Amino acid sequence: MRIKVRDTGRVQILDLDGELKLGVGDTALRDTVKGLINTGHNNLVLNLRHVRWIDSSGMGEMVACRKRVAERGGELKLLMPSEKIYSLLVLVRFHEYFQIHHDESQAVVSFIV
Repeated sequence: MRIKVRDTGRVQILDLDGELKLGVGDTALRDTVKGLINTGHNNLVLNLRHVRWIDSSGMGEMVACRKRVAERGGELKLLMPSEKIYSLLVLVRFHEYFQIHHDESQAVVSFIV
């Protein structure tokens, strides 16, 4: 799992590329989010466009990251999951827990509204 962080000012976008699964992406995501939180960044968007697979550990880490961010008064939102990943997120009802956006500019603006 590769994670590139882009700063849009008030919102950090984490471009994830690879598989978000046990021992691979879950620790990378945890470490990246903790690092951002520790430097005062607590409005985050996970760009899932290039995520090919998410297992239960990856989903658990996404929930844990959302909780960590919320404890600091921020939000964590999801962006552009592929059709396959979106179907998985709906199946496990993540769409009820996370805001899922299909347009980056709308995701960023959603923090202002």
